[in-house]
Amino acid sequence: MGIKGLHVPAGTTPARFETTVATERPDLFTGPFSWPVMTLDESALTHNVTTMADFCARHGFDLAPHVKTHMSAGLWERQHEAGAWGATVATADQLRKVRAWGTEHILLANQLTDARELAWLAEQAIGAEGDEDLQVWLYADSHAGVDLLAAHLAAPQVRERVGVLIECGHPGGRTGARTLAEVTALARAAEAAGLRVVGVSGYEGSVAKGTDAGALAAVGEFCTGLLQAADAVAEEVPVEAPVLSVGGSAYLDVVESVLAHADVTARHRVVVRSGAYLSHDHGIYARSDPWSRMREPARLRPALRLWAQVLSVPEPGLVLCGAGRRDAPFDADLPIPLRVHAATGSSSGAGNARDLSGTTTRLNDQHLFLHTDDAVQVGEVIEFGISHPCTSFDKWPTLPLLREHRVVGLVHTEF
Repeated sequence: MGIKGLHVPAGTTPARFETTVATERPDLFTGPFSWPVMTLDESALTHNVTTMADFCARHGFDLAPHVKTHMSAGLWERQHEAGAWGATVATADQLRKVRAWGTEHILLANQLTDARELAWLAEQAIGAEGDEDLQVWLYADSHAGVDLLAAHLAAPQVRERVGVLIECGHPGGRTGARTLAEVTALARAAEAAGLRVVGVSGYEGSVAKGTDAGALAAVGEFCTGLLQAADAVAEEVPVEAPVLSVGGSAYLDVVESVLAHADVTARHRVVVRSGAYLSHDHGIYARSDPWSRMREPARLRPALRLWAQVLSVPEPGLVLCGAGRRDAPFDADLPIPLRVHAATGSSSGAGNARDLSGTTTRLNDQHLFLHTDDAVQVGEVIEFGISHPCTSFDKWPTLPLLREHRVVGLVHTEF
């Protein structure tokens, strides 16, 4: 059986292979693996899960991590066991998959406008009668959207388990009502249509780019407006502990400065949807790094690595590695070289690794162009960091979980 990056012996079931890996803990360089391969660092995952859980507990926030980042039942289980209230998803397909994992609290951070999916959600709510823990929240940002939701989700037994968040947007942004007047009008319309309005939600990450004073101020203004919208909706419709949900990845420090106050959490249920915190990265999130700007500074650790073998050094300063667009994210930055290791088949102890400087300048389908002044040999393996985890996990159905260079388990994704 073929699994990208792994050599599963003929006649061995995936479950048996996974048990063998967990028991024998093979070395990444000498075990049944192939280049290129994307891996996850176990200690970094554990650190990041704990750091975010502690942050939310300290401020009285609920955490509903955005599992679109990894779409892995195993990784979601880690987050849930650490105290996450529920899982956030972006599409109806993800909603179905996460529900199939047995998840009882789900936030669909998007509009749901397909009648088939709305009918399925209603069936789920009705079929869960007696399961008082099931809660699914989804967005509305227009009267047309409210009408669609009301046509399928207004039955009393559905209303108990499906809540509506009025989405707040901003001019030039993506979805979301643009003005406070629109937000309150939609809340009234949804309530009148038989829907259960649970609060408001917004995505502060699209308001600005960068971390200069102007960008942080713009994000702060949006978060303040979101708080005003939550207060206004609570005055319009009967909402017990109205929800105020934010993204919480690149600008979590701004979220903290605006919302982490006793008077806010006393009247609102703040729900953070960050997904990128789990794996972090060496690029876009390392640069934004809201944790270093917080009242109690902390650091996340990048957990994802791409390992690619050197195929050719055809001219001075140019190294061609066996990895490409099918293996690495390229929407934000190209892979970042970190270290070079001895060739496959050699021990992968720390003594065989050396730091590597250079720049990835291009990706083909199966080739990575690395420019470096460091000496690199054909057959050696280069360890790369990545930029943007949301376009990394989707390329790998299975990722080895590393403790140092030993593979202690496998993480499976469902995209």
